[in-house]
Amino acid sequence: MTTRWILALPGALIASVLTMATMPLWMPQGGAQIDHIVMPVVLFPLIWVVFFMYCCMEENLPRGSLVMIGTIAFQSFLIVTAF
Repeated sequence: MTTRWILALPGALIASVLTMATMPLWMPQGGAQIDHIVMPVVLFPLIWVVFFMYCCMEENLPRGSLVMIGTIAFQSFLIVTAF
């Protein structure tokens, strides 16, 4: 129960913030050149809900932990390489 709580609350929040931070790197720019910045902010609640629900519904906690850790590591890698 504690693992699922840690995975679903702070884990989902960290993963969604990092995903939102890396979205301008891989989203195409719009006509006004601001769509790749605005869309991650608008989509943040949906991204968080996806990660949160995945953590709550996952039956295999070790696999869920590896998926979340892999997502966080990949997003962190993208941020580091962008700078």
